[in-house]
Amino acid sequence: MFRAVRRATVNPAATGEAGSQRELVMSLLINAVAPIVVFYGVRAAGADQWTALMLGLVAPAAKTVHSVITKRRIDMLAGLVMTVLLLSVALSFLTGSPRTLLARDGWVTAVAGIWILLTLPRIPYYLYALKTFTGGALRERINAAWRDTAAFRRVVRVCTVIWGSALLLDAVSTVVLAYTMPVDSVPLIGGLKIVVLIILAEVFSQVTFRRKGVPLLPAEAADDSPGRERR
Repeated sequence: MFRAVRRATVNPAATGEAGSQRELVMSLLINAVAPIVVFYGVRAAGADQWTALMLGLVAPAAKTVHSVITKRRIDMLAGLVMTVLLLSVALSFLTGSPRTLLARDGWVTAVAGIWILLTLPRIPYYLYALKTFTGGALRERINAAWRDTAAFRRVVRVCTVIWGSALLLDAVSTVVLAYTMPVDSVPLIGGLKIVVLIILAEVFSQVTFRRKGVPLLPAEAADDSPGRERR
């Protein structure tokens, strides 16, 4: 999403972009790719479905714990996701059903999608994401546009709705797949599905922001000379 904003300025990408990109890639690898690899690897070794799914949770759980320890706090989204994870694992222990663990992914993305939509009245998720992937003068221009331009705020909220809706769509479809498809097929199908939905959300939000949001960004400070203002 930051590429659309970056094209609006002649300055290089902001200081936090590289680190944010690496964090995003690592998150996808640990939370999406690793559980699938572990599941099919353990299944190939002869383990049952429930055990394979439980072992697939180790990497995401470890990352969550590490994040809480390093940041020394639990934000609202992390707390909700951890609660859903613990409840789904506990319920799966009680029922012994691998489908309960498969449905867990749907409940997690539902929590994330609802949380994104709940940010709309105050500081929308997309504004937070924009500021995460930018910095310096460009971030100040985004802040100024958000503060001073109602049309810019509407664009940011539309992009936030795009992301929240994509995650809710993934949540519903994941729960349906978990209880209707063969268990061994669900992890791969679910993984491919969330990747496609994330790509679609990224494309739609980028196009929307590039066409309607970037033109509303204020001019750079270097261009705001007295002569320019008088014109």
